[in-house]
Amino acid sequence: MDRNLFLNKLLQNDEQAINTLVLENKDAVFRTCLAYVQHVADAEDLTQEVFIRAMERLDQYKGDAKLSSWLIRIAINLSKNFLRDNRKRLNSIEPENIHLADTRKNPQYSVIIKKMVRNAVYKLPEKQRTVFILSNYLDLSYKEITDVTGFSNSSIESLLFRARRKLRYLLHEFYEDLNS
Repeated sequence: MDRNLFLNKLLQNDEQAINTLVLENKDAVFRTCLAYVQHVADAEDLTQEVFIRAMERLDQYKGDAKLSSWLIRIAINLSKNFLRDNRKRLNSIEPENIHLADTRKNPQYSVIIKKMVRNAVYKLPEKQRTVFILSNYLDLSYKEITDVTGFSNSSIESLLFRARRKLRYLLHEFYEDLNS
């Protein structure tokens, strides 16, 4: 379907167009929210809020990037707001509270590893975290990351390099314990 025709149908609240928008983008929006908030139920709620917000503000969509990029930008902003407003409630596992010798025998070992990695990603500076999540959690190309963030390709490369270096530093002790 032609992009302008699709947008017009969305603006007219055409149910089929709205369903298409949600079906084609819900997974990427959910993964974006989950990468930030780290709780499935919260990510599901935020995913719904993203589509509600998008439909309320569809007239503000400029069309200079893909609609999916615009939705991901909304998801990032809502997720950041959610984290800011719910920081006390969202305490996650801290690496110093985990004893690896005990967790290797634990069937939830992979869950602990994922939480530690997500916790480390959350500690990245905002721009690095955003680019890292878009690249590694959502598998977006540099072009798509540019559409979402407005950063140049060279900025994206630099931010990804620094994010990976910082993650290696943050997870270094964990991986040393893991390999010992």
